[in-house]
Amino acid sequence: MQTFPSRNGRLALLAAALVSLIAVPAEARIDFSVLQQAGYGMVEIKRPQPNVLSVLATINGRKALLVVDTGWSGEGIAIDSEMAASLKIQPEKSEVVGHTLSGKKIGVRKGVADTVLLGNVQMRQVPIFFGNFGALHNASMRRLIGADGFVSSGFLRTCSGLLDLQNLRLFLRPPGTGKRAMIGQAMRGAGLAEVPFVLSSNRNAFVDVEINGAAGKMIIDTGKALTGVDSRFASKMKVVGYSSRVGTIDAAGAVTQTTLTKIQSFKISGVSLRAPDVRLEEFPVYTETQGKLIGFLGMDILGPNGTIIDYGQLKLYFFPL
Repeated sequence: MQTFPSRNGRLALLAAALVSLIAVPAEARIDFSVLQQAGYGMVEIKRPQPNVLSVLATINGRKALLVVDTGWSGEGIAIDSEMAASLKIQPEKSEVVGHTLSGKKIGVRKGVADTVLLGNVQMRQVPIFFGNFGALHNASMRRLIGADGFVSSGFLRTCSGLLDLQNLRLFLRPPGTGKRAMIGQAMRGAGLAEVPFVLSSNRNAFVDVEINGAAGKMIIDTGKALTGVDSRFASKMKVVGYSSRVGTIDAAGAVTQTTLTKIQSFKISGVSLRAPDVRLEEFPVYTETQGKLIGFLGMDILGPNGTIIDYGQLKLYFFPL
């Protein structure tokens, strides 16, 4: 196991090393291993299903499989309540109530893990949130994924997380160690588009989009396999849905049927990228935000476009169309 020092003399070399290392033609693979010089550790990402990301963690000595879910807000790691006893963590009595994509309420209780190991990154006193996550108990989800919990957007922000969907790697810098990496120049030199995103007060990551010229905001959601747009936004996109046998399931276990629609253009902050047919469904947040938040940007778009999500600098990188 590795614990990272607070500073080291090699940090000044990071920017130059990154630029020279990845000054390559567009759509070539990018290697972020040099980030370890800035105090970052690396976690290998697995894909138990094509659009699902998972990492193996060791929490208080007990192994747990976690879905990397940037759509899950919060400051730590979310774990199913069934594991609380085995992790030897006593959750607080008070409960925080949140809402899932379908609007279902879900309560979580906070605890603290003495140690968490992700890849070669060891952290101490990590917030753990326990809840009854119906999706993890769904028979199909258990068979196909078998996850025990989720890595949240807030956890990635705290650790200056860099999520590399090209190489299926997650880079983390434990709080109070190393130095936040500046990768923008290197990414642009490698042919990637750079766009900003914003974290809300509950640590959801919002990005501006245009679909068929109609503007709105979407949450960057690696926990959602298929991008979803609110069906009430369809008229602004000038599209209609057609039948689909595929539904979606949220953290509470609620299943929602979807319809598909073909789109002509998809842009993030004005930059065009490749997008498949998107799914139409109703999200309560569309009403709550007066139609400003139109949906959730899922792995079917993030993955194929070679996306890199930099929580340290709040930047999104991808290969433009």
